[in-house]
Amino acid sequence: MNRKAFIRNSAIITSMYPLLNAMQACQVKKIGSSKKIIIFIQLLGGNDGLHTLIPLSNYRRLTELRPNIYLPENKILPLRGTSDTGLHPALGGIKDMYDNGLAGFIQGVGYEKPNFSHFRSSDIWLTGSEPSKVLYTGWMARYLETKFKNYPDGFPSHKQPDPPAIKIGDTGTFLFQGGVMDMSIVINPAIPFGSSGSEAEEEVSYSFGAEEVKTIREILLQTDRYAGRVKKALNAPFSSSKLYPKTGVNILADQLKVVSKLINGGLETSVYVVDLKGFDTHVEQVTASDKTKGIHADLLGKLSQAITCFWDDVVHMGREEDIAGMTFSEFGRRIVSTSGLGTDHGSSQPIIYFGGNINSQLIGKNPVIPDKVTVDDNLAMQHDFRSVYASILRQWFKAPDDVVKSVLQGDFHDLSIFNS
Repeated sequence: MNRKAFIRNSAIITSMYPLLNAMQACQVKKIGSSKKIIIFIQLLGGNDGLHTLIPLSNYRRLTELRPNIYLPENKILPLRGTSDTGLHPALGGIKDMYDNGLAGFIQGVGYEKPNFSHFRSSDIWLTGSEPSKVLYTGWMARYLETKFKNYPDGFPSHKQPDPPAIKIGDTGTFLFQGGVMDMSIVINPAIPFGSSGSEAEEEVSYSFGAEEVKTIREILLQTDRYAGRVKKALNAPFSSSKLYPKTGVNILADQLKVVSKLINGGLETSVYVVDLKGFDTHVEQVTASDKTKGIHADLLGKLSQAITCFWDDVVHMGREEDIAGMTFSEFGRRIVSTSGLGTDHGSSQPIIYFGGNINSQLIGKNPVIPDKVTVDDNLAMQHDFRSVYASILRQWFKAPDDVVKSVLQGDFHDLSIFNS
């Protein structure tokens, strides 16, 4: 088994382990930390940007090239300060955040010579690699390794008692794969806590696959070492927003609710990842009878609801200035729609970002739609995705320029996402 495949599989195995137990009765250090936190929301499958952030300046062309899926113009939500760009009607909560200076959008994010494989393009986004180069560590893990020297040796410690990163959901993420081991723990809200995890301490025999088994057990043991603090944070008194739907109705809202509990409980983990599946909308992206409804509308509605519920928690905690979030997907969709009321794999995509310490704006221009378009044509890239990462590292985490260049293995300019 090659290293890349093993990393992917071990993340899945780790997430199936009943994660958090009470091996340590540590106390959470403090409530109300002011440490900077960012939450990445991965939209799995490839989000259709032209159906999310709609270029009204190209609306006539959209009706010609997407005759079976384009949104009625009178249903598209207007945005503050522009008549050229609007939002899908399912994103009402995001529109309100934007109108109140709490959200922004980046147009045309991608990379040169795009790859349209879900797996490969996801790896490119998560590792921050050139399309022609394969990396085995996540870009965020490389940054965290500069903060958690020699991890996992000596961790948790008195100065750094909390996990470097946390993935909420049913699998791990390549984003946090470090040079030695995963820099995160995985919390699956659907799995109850309580297993002792003692089997992870058993001696490993040197049979076939022993090194892989040993690595998995090391990951489980590291999760155990953080378990006491994480459980204390989860159980800290907190009245979650009343805007949340019932558990199980919106899986993304369920995940972000866990994140807000951990933050409220004083955990100083600085990076979280949550995800929402289902964006591979080759067919039935909309319903034939009402183009404002369908798979994509349902997903965007869940995204908007989850973010607004979470932000209500953030406001309740008084943490608006030091918490931010951002969406990303492995790619966008094609310009021309399919006959099955959907779209095929495409290139660049818009990114939604939010927070109380951001520049609330539209970064970039509406995508240009050529006069002559075939079913194979894509939207041009405006911003390299690593410029977004560079902005996060420099502006949000205040990483030195040499660290940013080393982590991203190149020099990428900033975008004006955060307030300095």
